[in-house]
Amino acid sequence: MPKAVASPVSKKAPHKPSQAVVIVHGMGEQRPMDTLRGFVQAVWSSDPTRAPPYARTPDPADPAGARINQSWITPDSRTRSHELRRITTPYDVDGRRTDFYELYWADITQGTTRGRLAAWVTNLLWRKPADIPPDARKLYLATLLIVITILGAALVLALSASLTTSLVVTALASFIIWAVDQFALPYFGDVAAYVRAEAATIEKRALIRDRGLTLLKTLTKDDSYDRIVLVSHSLGSIIAYDLLQILWAEFRPRKLEAVRDKAKLEAVEAVDNVTLGSDGSTWPAAVNDFAGFRRGQWALYQQLRTKDADHPLPWKISDFVTLGSPLSHSEFLVTYNLAEFRRGLAERLFSACPPIADNGRAGGTVLYQEGHSAAGKAQRAVHHGAVFAATRWTNVFDRGNGWATGDPISGPMTENFGPGVENIQVELRSALGRVFTHTLYWSLTATGGEVAPPAGAAPRSHLQVLRDAVDLGRKLELS
Repeated sequence: MPKAVASPVSKKAPHKPSQAVVIVHGMGEQRPMDTLRGFVQAVWSSDPTRAPPYARTPDPADPAGARINQSWITPDSRTRSHELRRITTPYDVDGRRTDFYELYWADITQGTTRGRLAAWVTNLLWRKPADIPPDARKLYLATLLIVITILGAALVLALSASLTTSLVVTALASFIIWAVDQFALPYFGDVAAYVRAEAATIEKRALIRDRGLTLLKTLTKDDSYDRIVLVSHSLGSIIAYDLLQILWAEFRPRKLEAVRDKAKLEAVEAVDNVTLGSDGSTWPAAVNDFAGFRRGQWALYQQLRTKDADHPLPWKISDFVTLGSPLSHSEFLVTYNLAEFRRGLAERLFSACPPIADNGRAGGTVLYQEGHSAAGKAQRAVHHGAVFAATRWTNVFDRGNGWATGDPISGPMTENFGPGVENIQVELRSALGRVFTHTLYWSLTATGGEVAPPAGAAPRSHLQVLRDAVDLGRKLELS
């Protein structure tokens, strides 16, 4: 018998666990997968640094034959919809595959009535001037002017005895009703149906959240993934923020014991320490070591992403990315004023970044004692408002220079949610210039760049800003 010959050792790097990116679309009558496909083209297909040469292929939509990174649209039951598909990539330059999913919810908010929209607008307008934040005043005044015009036309129609005037006003009223049905309801009807918890909105809010939680829980419990990135646009960012809070309350680290879970506890305490103010405050006005804070978030995510017998629920959402997000105006949209919003933060109704710590010990911590094990050992847990201890938040916005230019819906998050959010301002332009750039954050045809890059760094394009925020290359993985 011939001697057995050992097979040659492969020099190819071993494949690593996959990662999932979930995109939550914004308001409007979205078509399934429209947002997903455009987003994947921006962060994967058109980025030549992510794919090895064998994964580059001619773009079938480009007559010139430009090459793009290969991907496939694959049926997947995890979305619970045959209208949706998973977009998957080949192994990238790091030996890792990425699966892209869309959380589609537009079908649930269909059927919002004019009355519900009118009630929501009335609620926004019926505020004291002091309760209207400066960054929302132009939109507030524009909306108020439209409402006054409509009411004035109705009053003229009611009081007019002239046939000509009645016909003109009737025609104007018909046009306004048509415009509301064609433009206001398909877009702002979604906001009215979700953004505030009221008797008329509870059912649709619950249906949207159940769909999102089903997808995120399925991905989290899938052992083939070790990381999830949650990306959201427009109203979708409010939905995604709610999902993060609900999921963290269930999956947060609990029953931590000093000896058995030393590494996890040290990672939590490292986040505590780097976010404390110089005066020992538990929610400082600024994070002095911002890079250290984000390293700490990543390190804690690494500690929590693997399940074991003592901790069967892993936490895999490493990043939360918001694009054109109205969360910037939460004190106006979600609550009545900033004081009420701040109260919600203190009561852990809302989650801050960095998380607000307790003053149970010197300097404060997000940990608390939750009893003892059967063996009598003290156990600790991270409180339910501390999701951003283990999840980085990157917010990309285009503030613009007026309510008709740029993206008036977006803005920075520091005032409402804290100094731990990385806010990146971009300036976007389409063929129409700076007119309403709200949908251009992942556009391949738009032009745009970073407004205020870090000292010594060159401004990035809007696409590079997006790619860095999603971070498919996992820059901190080796730390």
